[in-house]
Amino acid sequence: MSRTVQLFCVILVVIAGSSAFAKTTSEQPASIIIFPKIIADGTRDTFIQISNTANSVVHAHCLYVNSYPVCQGIGDCQAGTCTGACLPQWQEIDFNIWLTKQQPTHWGVSLGRLDQNTGPPCTRNVRTGERQYDCYSAGLAQGLIPPVPTPFEGELRCIEVDQSGAPISGNHLKGEATLISRDGDASKYNAVGIVGEPFTNNGDNTLCLGGEPSPECPTGGEYEGCPERLWIPHFAAGADNPIFGPTSTVDTELTVVPCRANFELASLDLTRVTLQFRAFNEFEQLFSASTAVECWRSFFLDDINQIFTARVMQTRLVQTLVRPVVPSGGGGSSVAAILEEIHEMPGGATARAAYNVHEVGDFERGEVILLPAGP
Repeated sequence: MSRTVQLFCVILVVIAGSSAFAKTTSEQPASIIIFPKIIADGTRDTFIQISNTANSVVHAHCLYVNSYPVCQGIGDCQAGTCTGACLPQWQEIDFNIWLTKQQPTHWGVSLGRLDQNTGPPCTRNVRTGERQYDCYSAGLAQGLIPPVPTPFEGELRCIEVDQSGAPISGNHLKGEATLISRDGDASKYNAVGIVGEPFTNNGDNTLCLGGEPSPECPTGGEYEGCPERLWIPHFAAGADNPIFGPTSTVDTELTVVPCRANFELASLDLTRVTLQFRAFNEFEQLFSASTAVECWRSFFLDDINQIFTARVMQTRLVQTLVRPVVPSGGGGSSVAAILEEIHEMPGGATARAAYNVHEVGDFERGEVILLPAGP
């Protein structure tokens, strides 16, 4: 099983102790939705679903950021033939969509979606009965959605805006992402939603997440804040899954993206975070580790530290708390994250399962998302 660790923003993890629930949501409609893990690398693709829960038209401004590394020498990073450094490209792609009342839309990130009101009817392969993609753009128009360049790995964010493009706290967007491999294996997670405050949003390009009034955010939080920490129950790396038997194994991949982002300066202002981990085995023994993330990162937990292995934990199941370090001089960021479990079954077959992590507490500092200036 290959393990590539890609960087997009720097993260380190700590753990802590507030009992309040975080205000982000994976089930309720929100004004900002974040898809932390978007993959289109030739082996896997991602299908996005976004729904409008309002009884009126809703507009959204969406931004992809591609962190897939580009070779700084000769060769190719994906093929492993690069003779120089492989550095994340931080390529940003933005687009606008609009949805009529109660309308969902969907697209594959490697394909995009046409801006048209109707499409051909769906057909099935006569021999296999499989549905064909000749109806891929059928349905109501939602705006042109460009395909991403491949290989791609990174994030997608969509912000609810009014008809002029100004951000608003409408809280009408919900989203899901399905990661599909070539062999048809699929894993699915809900977008992380950030709820907008009803009276403090001034509609400019600085989106203020939580916090008190400041020079950057004179009215305080325009949206509710991101979580103080993450709580992740998971298998120890290499542990067996009782459902599949003692020769099966489970590994856990965590994908993290800082809530703070500067889309105006993109690669010139990368958000760096330090995360600290505190892991407890079934005997309530404590283990700790830390790592760093810059803008985006997807990694196996046991690549961070061998404490996450079944050999060290000595138990099958683990409870892990993850907390962003808050530097005394400012900076840092809370994070949004999703988890994927990779199950290797007897005989070598593998399957993945994605899920949203539990979020606890409110990040103690206000954060901002800076959108690109309009034309």
